[in-house]
Amino acid sequence: MTKYYLTTAIPYANAAPHIGTAIDYLYGDILLRYQLLRGKQAKLSIGTDEHGTKIEQKAAASGQTPQQLVDQLQPEFQRMRQALELNFGAPLSQIGAELAKQDFATQNIVNIRTSDPLHVKRVQAIWRRLDQAGVIYKSTYRGWYCAGCEAFVTESEAREHDFICPDHSRPYEKLSEDNYYLAVSKFTDQLREFIRTAVVPEFRGKELLELLKDGAQDVSISRPADKLSWGVAVPGDPSQVMYVWIDALSNYLTVLGYPDEEWHDDYWPAQVEIVGKDILRFHAIVWPAMLLALGLPLPEKLMVHGFINVDGSKMSKSIGNVVSPLEIIDNYGVDAFRYYFTAHVPTFEDGDFSWDKFESAYNGELANDLGNLLARVIAMIRKYFGGNLSFVGDDNELKDQAETLLGNYKVAMDGLNLHDAVLAIMEYVHELNQYIERSAPWQVAKLEDKSERQARLDQVFSTLVNGLLLVAKYLSPFLPDTAQQLHQAVGGDSVPETTSIIFPKKYLHSESAKHD
Repeated sequence: MTKYYLTTAIPYANAAPHIGTAIDYLYGDILLRYQLLRGKQAKLSIGTDEHGTKIEQKAAASGQTPQQLVDQLQPEFQRMRQALELNFGAPLSQIGAELAKQDFATQNIVNIRTSDPLHVKRVQAIWRRLDQAGVIYKSTYRGWYCAGCEAFVTESEAREHDFICPDHSRPYEKLSEDNYYLAVSKFTDQLREFIRTAVVPEFRGKELLELLKDGAQDVSISRPADKLSWGVAVPGDPSQVMYVWIDALSNYLTVLGYPDEEWHDDYWPAQVEIVGKDILRFHAIVWPAMLLALGLPLPEKLMVHGFINVDGSKMSKSIGNVVSPLEIIDNYGVDAFRYYFTAHVPTFEDGDFSWDKFESAYNGELANDLGNLLARVIAMIRKYFGGNLSFVGDDNELKDQAETLLGNYKVAMDGLNLHDAVLAIMEYVHELNQYIERSAPWQVAKLEDKSERQARLDQVFSTLVNGLLLVAKYLSPFLPDTAQQLHQAVGGDSVPETTSIIFPKKYLHSESAKHD
């Protein structure tokens, strides 16, 4: 069985998880389920980035140690993962255990915390290997730094943004300190080729290539321990602590057991690494430079998604427009969340959330188009067949539309375009609804010739049942609960005596469509 490895960027554990975290989990879970559906032996890595200045400062302000702070936040991340119904393949408690107690063989999802002692040990071994490869040296860093991003910034980047971080609206700090450097410049040509072939979508790669037009620059990979104590100590130099990004990026390998002698090298390289556009530079330049120095193959694809805005504005606690994924899930169900953030958010660009848009999609597309389709089909099967499904054969008068669905779906999924894939499914749902109107089974039931009437009803409802089962199969990576309900409703010998309405209409935040 072919091995398949997916990674998600690990969120920074200085606050409860937000929609951005949920998007990484969601995209990873959809691709994981899709590869499992295709018969692959797939694994997904998730985790939390738990070192750095911001965590250290927040812990001090609350009278805690940094470890206490990150430990305290873990239940929040676990609740988010559980609410999203990720395909763990093991009890949630096992996924949340320290790395040494997880079972890689049985879990679909493996979880890593960068404060885990096993990760710390492995990342220090990675540092030693990089040092032995001759790509680490010590020098004085004089330049700009963003405390919010925990990132060093080049002079040209700082100047381009008028010396103010565009993500945090805070001035860059001018630093002068002795640090260790990674000789990224040695790999400029390989990095350019990697970016050309691996970054999805292509336009994100072109933006990076512009950054490398004068060659890759060496990057600082440590900070003095008196400036940052909460992190992984540099081996052999207690005066320095690893730069948080070196520590965090290594998680994609350490979760596989690297560089231990017996690590899961059959899962490397990752086929897909999922990252937000704000951290692409680290994943497309620093990370592959590390891998090249270690003599390891590079990931096949970097899947880059955008940000989620609310009512056209960036989410901000100060303006009070932060939306909790758990609020959406608790009120509308997890599949409604999973649907909106794939069908109504472009996979590779910024998306927008508003309660009006969300409820319009929920009530119009999920309740009306899909939920009502299933309810009508079940009701008519009960009426015309007494609920029995023995009539279902190979008939499919929507064969051409089904082939179009499968073609568009496969192209979209193979291109990592989850938005287009789910829209292909919903287009087929639309075809099924139109087919009911065209075939008019209520008119067929009035035909006087009994054999003609029965043959035509068999044909119409075989088409509808086979269509719903096709929707269930290809919707399953996106809306697993809904797919299961569809299959339970029309995938057996008879329809259930009672069936719940899928996506009952709800108007909790908007009134605009209540009487449509």
